[in-house]
Amino acid sequence: MSRVLMVLMLGTLAATLACAGEVRPKAGGVAPPARIPDPEQAILVPAGQPVSTTAIPREVRRAVVADAARRFNVTESEVVVTRAEQVTWPDGSLGCPEPGRMYTQMLVEGFRVAARTAAGELNYHTDTRGNVVNCDLGKPHQRPAEAVRGGTSPSAEPPPTTPDR
Repeated sequence: MSRVLMVLMLGTLAATLACAGEVRPKAGGVAPPARIPDPEQAILVPAGQPVSTTAIPREVRRAVVADAARRFNVTESEVVVTRAEQVTWPDGSLGCPEPGRMYTQMLVEGFRVAARTAAGELNYHTDTRGNVVNCDLGKPHQRPAEAVRGGTSPSAEPPPTTPDR
C-alpha cells in the first residue's frame, strides 16, 4: 500500500506543479501592447575620404567651377576649388534627393567638393562623370547669383524707396 500511496502523492505533486507553471490570461483576454522601437535615424551624408583637389577628374572640376561661377555671377577664373572628399553616395541622388523624383538605386562613386569665390562658398555633391548637385541653396553662408542683383555686396543696404504720393 505504501507504493500506491507514494505514486498517488507523486501524481498529486506533479499536477500541482504543472498547474502552478501555467500563465493564465487576464479576465479581459487582451494582452498588453508591445512597445514599438523608435525608428533609426538614416545617415544621409556618408563619410568621405579627403583627397587633393587635383585628384578630382577634370570634367568634375570644370562642372563645379562653371556652376559656382554662374551662381555667383563671376568669371570662372574667380572660382577656386578649396577642398574635396571622395565619397560613395547611397543612390543616384548624390545625397540630395528631391521630392517626387526617382533615382538610381545603386552605390555611386563621387566627390564632395567646396568651391569658393570672393562672394562666398558653395558645396557640391558629384559623381565621377561630371554630374554636380548643390544641396546648400538657401543656406545663409552663401550668396548665389540669384540673390545678388547688380553686383551689390551682401552688407549693402537696399536702395531707398520714395513714398507713393
